[in-house]
Amino acid sequence: MLRQGISVGVITFVSRITGFFRAFLIAYYFGSSGTTDAYFSAFKISNFFRQLLGEGALGNSFIPLYNKIEETEGENRGKEFIFSVLNLLFIFSSVVTILMIIFSDQIINLIVSGFPEDTKELASHLLKIMSFYFVFISLSGMLGAMLNNFRHFLVPAATSIFFNLAIIASAILCGQKYGIDALAWGVVVGGVLQFLVVLPTFFKIVKTYSLKINWKDPYIKKLILMTLPMLGGIMARQLNTVVDQWFASNLETGAVTALENATRLYLLPVGVFGVSLSTVIYPSLAQAVAKHKNDIAEKYILKGLNILLFLVIPSILVLTIYSEDVVRLTLSYGKFGEEAVKVTANALLYYSIGLYFYTGIFLMTRAFYSMQNSAYPVVASIVSIIINIVLNFVFIKPFGYKGLALSTSIAAGVNFLMLLFEYRRKYICFNLKKTLIFLLKSIVFSAIAFLASYKINLSLVKITVFGLVYLLFWARGLYKNKMEVF
Repeated sequence: MLRQGISVGVITFVSRITGFFRAFLIAYYFGSSGTTDAYFSAFKISNFFRQLLGEGALGNSFIPLYNKIEETEGENRGKEFIFSVLNLLFIFSSVVTILMIIFSDQIINLIVSGFPEDTKELASHLLKIMSFYFVFISLSGMLGAMLNNFRHFLVPAATSIFFNLAIIASAILCGQKYGIDALAWGVVVGGVLQFLVVLPTFFKIVKTYSLKINWKDPYIKKLILMTLPMLGGIMARQLNTVVDQWFASNLETGAVTALENATRLYLLPVGVFGVSLSTVIYPSLAQAVAKHKNDIAEKYILKGLNILLFLVIPSILVLTIYSEDVVRLTLSYGKFGEEAVKVTANALLYYSIGLYFYTGIFLMTRAFYSMQNSAYPVVASIVSIIINIVLNFVFIKPFGYKGLALSTSIAAGVNFLMLLFEYRRKYICFNLKKTLIFLLKSIVFSAIAFLASYKINLSLVKITVFGLVYLLFWARGLYKNKMEVF
């Protein structure tokens, strides 16, 4: 199990790296402009429903129901359920796609009303193209969840790599000739590739397919009822990004692109650390809870929180204090000029303040799931989205786009603290003394690493020295105690 978790973590890392390279190429070829504002806005909208279905809600609901059907009614009945779910999902995603195409103008006017008319027209045009992406990515996400249930983890985890490669290829091969349209079609091709990648393994397992839908299947109703609470929390988080776009569309040209590029940068450690760590810890945590071994469950949670401190605290210092160096090193090429560097760096600074909270939310949400409680994470998400909207109104006038990033960080902090303290109150009141000591050590070691590197002029050398000095302080403990240091 641990080996599989590590493998998924490695693939997640590769996926994030290719995703970052994708962002780099978009910045290189298209810079930061109204054109990229239109592209990112259209992609956010086309991607909205995909994230509702692709973040595990439908899959997490499907897996226990399928296993129950197979155990009580047999394998053939289980396959019938699989086919019904996939066929219904195809119908639903096709309807949503058609509606997005028909009402693209109205959707753009609603979501990014502050854009100039020519930018809104371009965004609507791009949304019509990228709408087709939703059908393929919805089916791919569901097939991936089904493969996970059959203990096939690597292929589903690798699908996003193919998506990133499709956009990378479209930017390099077609970007200069077809402009921003090339990226929109790259999104569609990427969705098709993600769907095609999982198909061979799926058919190898089920060996057949049926286009029939069992409309009287009681488990279809149960699937919908189980999915709704999780969808509530995911929708709140995705609505958060749409609201931020609405605010950003009323600011200067390039604000949406700056927020998007900054998001790509700070989500790299979130994905590699937060998602991968929660993936590795969750099975063992759930098993400990199921066996009523709360002491072991407490150990896993505390170890996860401490590992995140070890990884994230230095990342926060680098992404805040050295934000311009990071942006310049990663994005400042081609049409991405110095002004774009400064704007993106400012957004990155304020987003990165909440980096530990973003990563910790993944771990604490899984802790609630291990207790079979999917409701409270939804409550925490809804509270955080309300706080984010209120703070957007408060901060946007004095801080502009930087206020939107700061609001996101504060809202994430509220979300994480609600999960942490409610879990301690309701389930396991674990002692945070060691975690606070670990926090202090991480801050002190990071501060020393900063002092050792801040006078260096070359960005790459500066960040490398920072990392080496920080790791040097932990080297003896890691070598002597290995994972027990956490």
